[in-house]
Amino acid sequence: MRATRAVTISPEPDEFAVLPVWQPIAAQIGIMAVAALAIVLATELLGLRFEGVVRRALSLALALLPLLLWLLLSALPESRFARPRDRLLGIAALSGLCASAVGLPLIEDFYQIGQWLPLGSVIQRIIGYTVTVGIVDVGIKFMILRFLALPQSLRARSDAVAYAMAAAVGYSFTINLFSIWRLDPVWELAAIVALSNVAIQFASSMAMALGIIASYFDNAFPSVLPLSLVVAALSTGLIAPQAPGLTSGPLGTAGNATRPLFGIAFLLAALLLSLAVAYFLYRNAERRQRETTPGRGAGRGA
Repeated sequence: MRATRAVTISPEPDEFAVLPVWQPIAAQIGIMAVAALAIVLATELLGLRFEGVVRRALSLALALLPLLLWLLLSALPESRFARPRDRLLGIAALSGLCASAVGLPLIEDFYQIGQWLPLGSVIQRIIGYTVTVGIVDVGIKFMILRFLALPQSLRARSDAVAYAMAAAVGYSFTINLFSIWRLDPVWELAAIVALSNVAIQFASSMAMALGIIASYFDNAFPSVLPLSLVVAALSTGLIAPQAPGLTSGPLGTAGNATRPLFGIAFLLAALLLSLAVAYFLYRNAERRQRETTPGRGAGRGA
């Protein structure tokens, strides 16, 4: 992607109500993490296991859970507000379709990362996942946002976060569905697979959203947006190599009692760190905007 100067947009006066973005995002992450933790604890401590069709159905339901939470907490409530973000569903749907039609074929068939990348050292895997999976995922999501939302649908900083989250949800749904259907893991490891894909897509999308905010609202240097995309790809490179090691064995077999819990803890830490950094930088940008624009209140869509 060619680095160009982004069009600067001045935030509209906050005289209209928009759906807050951070509370629904935190709720979605919390529910998903609690569900995954409950499944692991029920399996490892209580011995609750399912086999056959029941196991597959429950595992596939985990792939659907992030999408349902996003629809219930973020997408559908938009209709209750005066100025809804009307392209969220389109972004999520197109992200999922592009993940299936472009992202997965590139990663699985062209790069064939499963044949060479897991054998490298830690540094090699981080770099390898960054320049393959990271660049592919971030590039597809950003092009979708550029085509459907930027800059015509941006009215406030929270819009960039909402649209990036829509792309993350749609993309992770397809990856989860593909991974769980192909691998058919036991129930607790399906929860870890689903949570890891959500963490990867969420972290990269939040980095991308911050770059969009800086470029379109804060008149940042032209290099800020490309650098944010590099950081987004790097976040994938940092999280994705750890996913195979979050369990003690292949995804089709149960691990010992400690590894799945370690996996949940690692992914939860990655999600919380991404959320905390993104929220801190977002609020800091809003604070600077209020200080440089006398008389303007805090954004009601935060």
